Parts: sequence; C-alpha cells; structure tokens
Amino acid sequence: MKVFRSMLLMALVGFVSTPLVSYARTQNTTTIVAGNARFEFLTASLVRMEYAPNGRFADEPTAVVQKRDWPAVSAQSSKENGWLVVHTSSMSLRYRLNSGPFKADNLEVRWANSSGASHTWHPGQVDTQNLGGLTYSLDHVSGSNLTQDDTQSPVNDIIPGIDIPLLPAKPGLLSRSGYAFIDDSQTPLWDEKTAWITPRPQAYGQDWYLFTYERDYQGVLQAYAQLCGGIPMIPRYVLGNWVTDFNFEYFPDTAEAHTPAFEHYNQQYLEDELSRLRDNHIPFDTLVLDFAWHNYGWQGGYDWSPLISQPTQFLSWLHDRGIKLSLNDHPGYAGTEESILSHDDSRASEVLTDLKQPLPPKPSFDLDVSAGWKFMPDPQDQGLSQHWFAVDHNDHAWKSIHTDQSWNKQGYPDYQGIGWYRTSVPLPAKLPDALYLYLGEVAQTYRIFVNGKEVEHTHVQWPRRLTYADIRPYVRPGQANEIALRVVSGEQGGGIFRGPVAIKDVTPPPRIYFDLSNQQQANVFMRDLHGPLMQAGVSSWWVDGGGGATPMPGLNPQLWTNKVFYDFTQQFTGQRAFILGRYGDWGSERYPGFFTGDTYSEWPVLAYEVALTARGGNVLVPYISHDIGGFHGAKIDFDLYARWIEFGAFSPILRMHSAHANPREGNARMPWLYGDKGIALMRKYFTLRTQLIPYIYTYTWQAHTLSLPLLRPLYLQYPQLPEAYQHSHEYFFGYEMLVAPVLDASGSCTVYLPPGEWVDFFSGKHYGGGKSFTAHYDADQMPVFVREGSIIPEQEPSDYSDAKPLDTLIVNVYGSGKGHFDLYEDDGVSLDYAEGRYAVTPMSYATKADGSYELTVAAAKGTYKGQSAMRSYDVRIHGGSRPQSVSVNGKATTQWRWDDTDATTIVTVPQQDIHDAVSVTWR
Repeated sequence: MKVFRSMLLMALVGFVSTPLVSYARTQNTTTIVAGNARFEFLTASLVRMEYAPNGRFADEPTAVVQKRDWPAVSAQSSKENGWLVVHTSSMSLRYRLNSGPFKADNLEVRWANSSGASHTWHPGQVDTQNLGGLTYSLDHVSGSNLTQDDTQSPVNDIIPGIDIPLLPAKPGLLSRSGYAFIDDSQTPLWDEKTAWITPRPQAYGQDWYLFTYERDYQGVLQAYAQLCGGIPMIPRYVLGNWVTDFNFEYFPDTAEAHTPAFEHYNQQYLEDELSRLRDNHIPFDTLVLDFAWHNYGWQGGYDWSPLISQPTQFLSWLHDRGIKLSLNDHPGYAGTEESILSHDDSRASEVLTDLKQPLPPKPSFDLDVSAGWKFMPDPQDQGLSQHWFAVDHNDHAWKSIHTDQSWNKQGYPDYQGIGWYRTSVPLPAKLPDALYLYLGEVAQTYRIFVNGKEVEHTHVQWPRRLTYADIRPYVRPGQANEIALRVVSGEQGGGIFRGPVAIKDVTPPPRIYFDLSNQQQANVFMRDLHGPLMQAGVSSWWVDGGGGATPMPGLNPQLWTNKVFYDFTQQFTGQRAFILGRYGDWGSERYPGFFTGDTYSEWPVLAYEVALTARGGNVLVPYISHDIGGFHGAKIDFDLYARWIEFGAFSPILRMHSAHANPREGNARMPWLYGDKGIALMRKYFTLRTQLIPYIYTYTWQAHTLSLPLLRPLYLQYPQLPEAYQHSHEYFFGYEMLVAPVLDASGSCTVYLPPGEWVDFFSGKHYGGGKSFTAHYDADQMPVFVREGSIIPEQEPSDYSDAKPLDTLIVNVYGSGKGHFDLYEDDGVSLDYAEGRYAVTPMSYATKADGSYELTVAAAKGTYKGQSAMRSYDVRIHGGSRPQSVSVNGKATTQWRWDDTDATTIVTVPQQDIHDAVSVTWR
C-alpha cells in the first residue's frame, strides 16, 4: 500500500519575470527580478522577497508555504538613483540594486494607515508591539519561570531529562506595528515527481514574506491561511470531553509489573472508571491512553500491554458506549535517542525487513546474572579508597538485593547517595571471543569493576536505558568472576532497576527509529505500526513529541511529524483526521490539534494558559489542548481543580490529564476524589460543554472558511479599542460570548466588558459595557457573558456529543436587541463537507418597534448524510421579563412556561420539517 502516494499534490505555477532592472520608465507587473533578487507581490499588502546567490529562485511550494498561484497584482516598478522602487496600492518597496543579500541598509518597505501615518520596515527590525505567538510547548512551566507579562514566553524553561531549553515564541501574525514577517529561507521544497520534500540547495539565500496592514487582523489571518494553508474541519466528536488514563510506564516481567497496584490497574479497572462517569451522568467522548497501553515505556512498543488483556473486546466495549480511543505515541522525542520500537515487539522483524535493515544476530551465549547480588550503602564514599571492588574484598556483611527495583524499595527507602553492588559469576572454561555485560537500567550513574579492574561501559541519554560493557578482556574462564558496581542514585532512587542483567556474546541491537522526512521510512512507520491499530478501532493519535523524528536540514521536525500522522490518519480512514501534537511553527494550523505539555498544577500556570490559548489564534492555531488540572500535581485543591475545569469547558479542547502515578494514586483528575461536590461540578461543566457543541461546531466551520479561531482575544474583535489590549485573561468564545475565568483562590474576578449591553450567561443579569466591575464567584460559578440580542444554539444533554440526533434544538436568546446566527451542520466525520454536503440554518432575533420580540429560524439550506428531516425547538428567552403572550408561526400558544429562578421563558415548538421556517413572537 503506497500510503503517501495519494498526498495532495500542490500546484506549481511560475511567475512572469523581467530582466535586470536598468530602465527609468515604469513597468506594471506582479513579479520583479533585479539581478539575484526577486520580489513577488502576492497581494497589494503581502510581498515575497527572495535573494538567491546563484540566481535560481524557488517556484515550488515548501513544507510551510503551499500557495504559489496568486491573482495578478498591479505593482509599478522603476529605477530611481540606483534603487529599485516598487509601488502597489498598499505599500512601496525600495531595494538598492546590485547590493547583495537583504539587510537593513539596502531594503525598505513603507505603508500608511488610514490616517496617513507612515510605517516602515527594514530587515532585522524588532517588533516591540507584536501581540505574541506560541512556543513549542509549556513543558515544566511553573510559577517560577513565568514573567509578570503573560504575553511573553516563559524564561529558563528547560525540559528535565533531555535538558533542552524551550525557545521563546516567535512573533505572531498580529501586531500593533502593522506587519508580520515569515522567514522561509531554509524550509525544504516540495518535489512534484516524488510527492515529497527535498532539502533546498545549501546557501540558498533568503526567502521572506512580509504582511503589511493597519488593524485588519482578520485580513492578515486570511492572507496567511492562503499562503500556508488553512484550518481543516475537525471531527465533531473532538469537541466533546476527553479523559486521559494509564499515565505510567509498563515493563513486562519486572517486579513492579507484578505488584498488586499494577495488576489491579487494568482493563477492568478502566471499564469500571468509565462506567462510573456514565453512571454519574458525566458526558465524555474520548478516552486517551498514555504509556501503559503498550509495553516497554519509552523503549517503544506497539503491542498491547498485558493490562489490556483483551484489546479486541475492550475496543468493542468502548465502541458500544460511543467512546473514541486515542493512544499516546512517541515518534522521536526531541533531544533524545529514544527507541521507537523495541526489538521485543511482535512487529519488529516485519519493520526491519520493510526498512531493508538486517535483523539483529541472536546470541549463542546468553547467561542470566540477575540473581545473587549483594548491596552495601556507602554514605561516606569510602568504597573506592577501601577497594570494595577488589576480588578479595570481604562482603559477608552486605545484604542480598534484587536487580529489578531500586534499593529504596528494598529496605533503604530514604537513602540517597552512593551504593555498591557485588556478585560472583562462574563462567565456563570455553568462552566466545566476545563477551558483554548488559545492565538494563541503573539509576543514576555507575562505574563497573570486573575482577578488580575498572571497565568502560556505554552511556545513553534518557530515555534509553540499556547499557553494556565489553568484559571479555577482564574475565577468567572456568572460574568465579567478581563484578562490582558503584552506583550514584538519582531523583528516582538508586540501583539496578530492571533487566536485562545478563552476559551475552553480542552487543545489544541498535535502536529502531524512523526518519519521518524519509518517504519510505515514514510509510513503513505508519503502515506497519499504526495501520493495524487504526484498523482495530483507534480513532486518533497523541503525538507526544516528534522533535527528534526528522533530521532534514531546515525542516521543523514537529511540523513534519504532525503532517505524517495527520495525513496517514486521513488517508487510512477516508475521514477527517485529528491528532494531538506539539506546536510545529508556521503551517501547524493544517494539522490540528496542539497540546501544551507537562505543566505544574499552580494558579499562575492556569492564568498563563488562559492568555496563551487566546493568542493561539495569532498564529492561526485554534485547537489548543491543556492538561486540565495541570500535569505535575496529584490531587490538587478543589478551588484550583474547579477553575481549571471551568476554563476547560470554554476551551477549544477539554481534556483531563495528570502525571504518571496512576497505579499508586489512581487517576487524580477523577471527580469523586472531591466527593459529591466534585461530581456535581464536573457534571455541570461537562454537560454544558456537550450541550454547547452546536454553537462551537459552527465556529469550527468559521475557522475553516474564514480563518477565525474559536477563542479570540478582545483585540481581534475590537482592534481600535485600547482596553482590548489590556485584558489578556479574557477572551471571546465565538462572537457572542465573552469568558473571564476566575484565576485565584479568592473567587474574586474583575471583568472588563466592551461597549454594548451584556447578559450573564448563567443568571440572566444585565450589565452595561465599556467598563469593568469586580464580583465574587463561588467555586462552581464562572463569569461568562453574552452580547444582548445574541442567539446561542445548544443540543439536549447526552452521554456524548452525538449520542442523539439533532432533532431537538435548544435555541437561547438573550435580552433585547438584534442578533443573527447561522447554524452549521454536517455528518461530523467525513470529508463530504468539502463537496458541499452540509447544511446552514439561519436564525434571526429582533426587537420590534411595538416592543414585541421575534425569533425566526429559517429553512435549512443544504443536505448531508444522516441529516434529521424533522426537528422540534426548545426556545429559551433569557434576561427578560415574563411575557404577556407567546405565539408560534403567528398563532398563540400555551406551550410555554416561566422560570422565575433565572428569569427565563421556555417555549416548546413541536416537531416540523427542517425546510419549514419557524417564528416565535412574544411581548
């Protein structure tokens, strides 16, 4: 199966160019070549600027930039005193002829705002008014490395274990300076013949894009989407609630794997936990399984771990309950030499054969030496000076120890420091020419001695564990051989943690890994390892890391890893894809979604996530997923737990997750840890989230068609309003709703409401806009406001997002005024929407001159597979007074009631054809 041959082929269209500019007259053309420089005006306000030392420019798309075929732009060029001068209707560009690569003194772009004030850009210019972009992740972020300005990136953020500093975010597309800059100089080019990327020639030069604008933020997002690709439609179920579990590593045949905690945390445990959520009427759509779904942890595996003893039955059990399954995968963690596939995995031989790599040789000498070891702590570090490694050292006082768990679990729970291991190994008189001692995992560092002589051993970077030493020159055939280890403990304890502890005549086989920028290897990786699991029923992939999976020069490895997973998923299923990957810089919007990584469970982190999620749209990344509740933290305070869930309910993706401690602590994000109040809180906000999906799903359509994110900073909708830039912890949720999460334990929140009239989403209370107010919110309350006159559609409560057909629509209207909403619907999973198979139902609300109010639901326009032909309506009128009368389609009705507790009128409209308009009037 040639998986990647069916990838979308991007159009390659050349541009008209002119010779070296040496004329005084004006020319009018889209593309101007001046020696080794080329300027292409893609729009009147977007210019591509290339400098190629060899004079050969790139007309192919790249891994980032997709569109090369642009409508003609009127660009008038001339030569003036040794400068090339080009004017469009929106900008002017000056380049000093024959001056070489672009730099500050030979290239300038100017444009003016609506008042005539001039803006200027030069190469290397620092944009101090940029409104921010995204970082690769928020791994290890805590209050200690966050700045006071939450539009800035965390500082001193280093991912532990791999010691990689997380770089600051690049500037986003939106800036009060009125420009955005993209450097695509090194990005690989698309090869039409192979339908794959190829590196650019070395020393290619410069390939830049400059967007100029004033405050037309939506316009620049749309231009970027044309250039680099837009946001695809996501599966509808993705908007439902997610729950993560199995957050621990599983290694078969280890002591830990056979402890009661591990054996208890199994398939049945998962089914019981999920059933408990259903029994408590807490809706959710997706179960995500972390490490322990497969064997070998970071060492790579695609076989189900014994904890899922009946995977076929388990997948069927999930399917019968409407639960999607997503699996964690590590295709190459940044900065590591992670093994992607264990040689013990059942697919290892097939993969190596398909990669045309040799199978590892099997040992002819294989001696298990995991037993018979003794241990002695060395708190004073005297073992070296007293020769504890010597053959004749008296170790009678040493204690027996196992080599499948740390010394901390074997009688030394609090001991940190240096410890010694010793054993005596008899060897036969006839030995092979090569002999290697394997040590599966030793924490943290160690030195090894054989028969009193120190032996060099291999060193591996986390997360790889297996080390070995060539001991053939040091052993004594036919005799007992003394082996000693001096171990320095680490954060996880000390000692030999797990096997193999053995002597073999071959070295361990090299790690199996994949270069996903290699077409053949990417094909094998997805087809052989992921295809069978998707065939069995896996819906999506959590691409946990990927920054080490593509070494091609100039290629963002996370971007390409995300593409490989996303494209394969869509091609394999023939339906919409969705992944959870880290941010891969420009072009990431094409492969939703993006998760932020392992943060600490702290109030400042929650606040930072709010601001970061809102500005994700500044780089056109709308589907951001956080570990709701934070990662590093077991059971957290209820107030913090509640506020994180409330924010999650009004986030792009609501996904509960916590650190790797499940067998010992259980899932620390389950609501019953907080008793009845925890269950009630999660039920309230998970139910609300599921009910809001018709509203949210309409905004996924807007993200796809209009390049507008679901979460919108205030300045995206009020670019001219100074206050819109001062409230980074508030955001619009779509157009109609404004959300201001509570971000400290006091429950107090100061909210700024933009000009206009607003209605509290929960209570119906009215507020005047253009000012701030401060109020207290109980732990289960949240500040959410709706523009007066708005329409917000919902669906009925259900166990998961599409448990019921949308044959009953809840239509909420707020206050008086005027509003409009176009409800978008399709089948939720297929690619048919691209062929026009979807429906839009216009809804309008108005306050009439006679003081009456009218809601009109127009006839649905369009069809799709599975569309409900008939629909009833549950109209809910918030923030008004009790009506004197209500009519439906011009006839008085008694099918309405008044709820005095929240000042809401509820009108029931019987089922009717979706192609018939409905009007509800009241006064």
